Amino acid sequence: MLALQKGFYGEVLTTLYFTVMQPIGLLVWIYQAQFKKEKQEFVARKLDGKGWTKYLSISVLWWLVFGFIYQSIGANRPYRDSITDATNGVGQILMTAVYREQWIFWAATNVFSIYLWWGESLQIQGKYLIYLINSLVGGISGARQQKALKKVKKGSDDPFFVLEQNE
Repeated sequence: MLALQKGFYGEVLTTLYFTVMQPIGLLVWIYQAQFKKEKQEFVARKLDGKGWTKYLSISVLWWLVFGFIYQSIGANRPYRDSITDATNGVGQILMTAVYREQWIFWAATNVFSIYLWWGESLQIQGKYLIYLINSLVGGISGARQQKALKKVKKGSDDPFFVLEQNE
């Protein structure tokens, strides 16, 4: 409600987006886990150079297009607002597709959200600071787990265990 009152239409759109995408992401993860051969393990894929180019390009395009749209309808801080849409959207896509780099996009979302709300609401900035810490902890934890799994499974001939699978 506060986002709507402040004219941050991207924040409103992001809430609607997650209302739809989070259950879809959960269903994809459950589906993948259900059809794994042995124990339930999620192994995050790693973006290669082509993947980085693709998802950064999507982010920039999303940012500029939605910034223009928000500006045309009189939104407050349209390009600050639209960059959080872009990083949130791409972060969710990467999470659904089980890419480890999702955490970079979540952290960027939180940094940009703090910037969006700068001077408007200290409480919401505090919320995004907590989210930023959570993103960083999640990213570090995921990297450590991936490194530990790599040591354990090094040389494994199990075709269902792929540590670094590119697109």
